Amino acid sequence: MDPPSHPMSVASRLTERLVAAWRYDAGGIGPPADRAKRRHVLELFRARGHKVFVEAGTYLGGTVAFMVPHAERIISVEIEPRLYEAARERFARVANVELHLGDAAELIPKLVADLREAPLVWLDGHFTGGVNTDQPEEVEPSPRTLAALGALNLPRGITIVVDDLRLFGRGDGFPSLDALVLGARRAFPDADLSVGLDSLAILA
Repeated sequence: MDPPSHPMSVASRLTERLVAAWRYDAGGIGPPADRAKRRHVLELFRARGHKVFVEAGTYLGGTVAFMVPHAERIISVEIEPRLYEAARERFARVANVELHLGDAAELIPKLVADLREAPLVWLDGHFTGGVNTDQPEEVEPSPRTLAALGALNLPRGITIVVDDLRLFGRGDGFPSLDALVLGARRAFPDADLSVGLDSLAILA
């Protein structure tokens, strides 16, 4: 049987809960955890019957590693050479992982155009200020990527998920939320759009 809690520990837990409630009420709670986002993407991946996963922004390779047991083919594009080399070393012996170095907004439409089946495309390739601290002119390239993908003659069934929806329209170089949604609608006029877990899903 556990000993009774010390009064100070009870007070500390109460304080933590009050602070959490205040942060929630003030809109200060952070984004969903990475693992929650990955589960969300996996649910879409399975529900739509995908076998190929395409990612903008390999970063540390967490999403690639998560998808390895679930996808027949994983294609990930990273613009930062050091991150790309680290990922290449990490996944060197993983047969279903294909890594590319370059601008995802330019490479992903070309890579998707060569696919025989519709993939799920995960657009999470914006500037983070982490490893590469030189901020580019285009902080968030997903509207450009969507326009390029929409110009292709893609097979029906493609799913595109744009991450970090909460950042659109809040400055810091991100496009407005209207620009993102209108861009998605122009690129894929017949698609269903849905929002979930800090992302916009385009079901074309």
